[in-house]
Amino acid sequence: MTTNHSMPLVTQRLRERNRQALEAKIAAENEAEIQCTKVTVAGLLALQQLVEIAQGDTHQPQHCRRVLLAVYNSYAWPLNLTSLRVLDDDLRRAALAVIEWSAVSDRELHEYLPDGHELMQRFAAIEKEEQ
Repeated sequence: MTTNHSMPLVTQRLRERNRQALEAKIAAENEAEIQCTKVTVAGLLALQQLVEIAQGDTHQPQHCRRVLLAVYNSYAWPLNLTSLRVLDDDLRRAALAVIEWSAVSDRELHEYLPDGHELMQRFAAIEKEEQ
């Protein structure tokens, strides 16, 4: 049988567990927000890098355009993973950063670029010519 004097101890332990659980949840949410911010910053920098390279006319720009178009409209422009293999290491990391960022972004890729929709349409026209 439980005595009355042990009830405050049980209540105290439950409060402590609840407090610890709440602190752990807040810490996890803060860490997730920090990680999301890192992904966003890295993704936006990588986006600028890929857009700059994509405007060229060698094999690297073609694959950068393919990555950007896949993020822009994956139904019309599915990504062939070979495009990632042929990119230089820094461009491959940039491509993966853009892909990761696009998964958490609250806006579409073209909205982050000046005349982004027109730019993506121009990239699509270039890629259609090369097919």
